[in-house]
Formats: sequence, structure tokens, C-alpha cells
Amino acid sequence: MSPRLVILANNVDEVGGAQRVVHTLAAGFAARGHDVTLIGIESRQHLRESLSSQALPYSVVRLLDEGYVKEPGPELEAQRADVIARLQAILDSGPAGIIITAQVWAMEHVSHCDLAGWRRIGQYHSSFEAASHGPDLQRVLDAYWQADRFLALTPVDAAQFTAAGMPNAEAMPNPLASWPAPAADPQSRVITYLGRFSVEKAPMTLVQAWRILTWSGRLPDWQLQFVGSGPYDRRLREAIDELPRLSVREPVADAYELLTGTGILASPSLIEGLPLAVMEALACGVPVVASDCSAGVRELLDDERCGVLVSRGDAADLARGLATLAENAELRAGMGEHGRRHMESYRLDRVLDRWERLFAQVLR
Repeated sequence: MSPRLVILANNVDEVGGAQRVVHTLAAGFAARGHDVTLIGIESRQHLRESLSSQALPYSVVRLLDEGYVKEPGPELEAQRADVIARLQAILDSGPAGIIITAQVWAMEHVSHCDLAGWRRIGQYHSSFEAASHGPDLQRVLDAYWQADRFLALTPVDAAQFTAAGMPNAEAMPNPLASWPAPAADPQSRVITYLGRFSVEKAPMTLVQAWRILTWSGRLPDWQLQFVGSGPYDRRLREAIDELPRLSVREPVADAYELLTGTGILASPSLIEGLPLAVMEALACGVPVVASDCSAGVRELLDDERCGVLVSRGDAADLARGLATLAENAELRAGMGEHGRRHMESYRLDRVLDRWERLFAQVLR
């Protein structure tokens, strides 16, 4: 009998990161016969309409209609107590099974519940490096050390968490939600940035790299497009006025359609885990120029067999990496073909197989 699954995330309404992963996993598990409830602690009402209009094969619950109040005090304490009670009621509404928490804050809520009979699996969607340079590492250790499994994104990250004191760590990659049938056009002369326009994603480093390339007269037949949204939206749009062949586009619903017309994906991030945009590009056969910012990025680029690693935050090195690929069609084609093969192991069915083997282990 398939175990009942409860998947908990900070919210389930946004379109990036952990939210896309939990919806992909919930749909995959439901298709395999599991009773799946996907829970968001907070709600993003302005993002709920499109999701609410879909017929989903799993239940979606939000524990708060909006978000927590910002100020500490009795109102916040009462709100948190109500959230824990609502979560407990969901757990008590059926047989015990497996709780999967996609984020640390979610597990910090679960820890206040009566979990008799439940198995717990916790995920962390960034790298060990990112955790160790901020407050997350101790929070991860405190929240997850008693879970049945703690899942890091790569074997390297899992080994580092183990060395830091996590006794139950192992690796589980995020899956691709679908597989692109057509490969990208290898003749495309478009460089694409796909993601949030925010400081940790370093889009302005890419702008500076483009400035270096254009001032030096290189890549005159190439275009650069930024696709996404975020706090740096205005700064990027201002860059259009001073740099040639640069455009900014709104987020797209179908990344694969965009990527099949892309020649190179640029990923200049300062912090990453296992970036989905890089995975999707490689699955389309698009080679990647990425900053060397995590074990996940290095694993995806497979020792630079399907992309070029550059120094984090270094616009000159990013310009070098882009020129290396853009000026060598044979190298781009070879890396694109290797990237598509390399992503086979990240296909949804293969990752779900790994999850179900893990379920069997923790239920023993």
C-alpha cells in the first residue's frame, strides 16, 4: 500500500525554486497512486488564481490566508498556535505516513506537532556553502538532525552536512517536471538570462560582462535577453538605453519554448543550489556559462563537459566564458549534446524511482 504523503513548504503559490519542486513532486507522487496533500504555511493570494483554476491530482491547503503578522507579540503567538493546530488536524485526519518538508521553516512548524507514527524527510534547496556562510547551517542542524532522512541536493553537499554533524544526510536531486521533445537550435545567436532579477542572482554582473564584450567589439551578431522579474527590473531596463542588442522580457510560462531559441544560457548567480534554469537549458541542449557558486552547479556542468564555469562576481571572467562559447560553434554543439544526455538522470520518473526507494527504507 502506498504511504500517505504530506508535503509542507513555506508557501505553495510562487512560481520559482522550492515551490515548483513541491508541485512537481506532488503531481508525480499522485500519478503513482499516493494520497498527497501539499501544504503551504503562508498564502500569496495574488498568485493563487491561476493555480486555483487548475484541476490538480493532489490536495492543496494553505494554513494562513495571508502571512504571519510582522511584529512579535501575543497576536503572532496566537497565529502560530492556530497554524500548528490546523497542521495537526490535517495529520490526524488520516493514517500516519511520511511528511516531507521542503524548507527549514516548514520543519520548524512540524516539530511542534504530535508525530506519532509519522516518518519525516527534510529537504534543503540551497548548497552547504550557502548554509555555512549564513544563519541557515545551525537552523538546518537543529531542525533536521532527528528526521528519518535529511536530503541535500548533491553527494558533495550531503557529505559536507554529514561532516558538520548531520547523521542522516544523503543526496536527492530535484527533478525536471517534463522533458523537452525538440532540442534547441544550435545556430541561435541569443544569450539568455532566465530567473529572478535580484542581488543573489547577479544580473548586473552579466550587464557589465555584456558592456565589456560590446566595448571590445566582440559578439556583434549576438543578442542578450533577460527574462524574469524582481527588484533589479528598473536597473536592467535602464541598461537597454546604453547597451546594444540587449532586451528585458517578462517571465514566461514555458521555459522550454524560450530555451529552444537560445544559444547560450548565462547563470551569473552568487548563490545557488541545483538551479532549475540550468537543468532546463541543458535538457534542451543549450550549453551554459555559470558562476562557480555551488556543488550543484559543478555537478550539472559535469566537469565543464556541458558548459563553462567562471569566477563568481567577476564580470571580466563571465565575458571571457561567454566569448569562449559564442565564438566556437563546434564547442557549443558538443556541449549541448552532452548536456542533453547528462540531464537524463534528472527526468521525473527516474527521480521518483529514487524517492520511492527512500520511502521503502524509512518505513522499514
